Amino acid sequence: MGMRFVRNNNGFERVMAKARRVLVQTAQAMCDDVKNSGTMPFRSGHLQNNATTVDVSGLRQGRVAIVSDTPYARRKYFNPQFDFNTSVNSQAGGRWFVLDMRDER
Repeated sequence: MGMRFVRNNNGFERVMAKARRVLVQTAQAMCDDVKNSGTMPFRSGHLQNNATTVDVSGLRQGRVAIVSDTPYARRKYFNPQFDFNTSVNSQAGGRWFVLDMRDER
């Protein structure tokens, strides 16, 4: 005796809509957290306050991204050896999205 599977498209779409909404909320919370953590380089505040946003263009495919859209963001992120100004953000440095688990001991 076989089982029959009937897909409830209406229910499925409601669940997926909620999942997408939670995905965007999670990305926004992560973006806010990194902005408030004092780890991003800060001179004028443009990178942290204006140029770092949540990109939802891939939301239908279940993808979102946190994007820092400035010419210097990549250079600062991947070169932590720069002498970062820490007068505003005390933990400013490169790789501001990397969590070092050794700090959690």
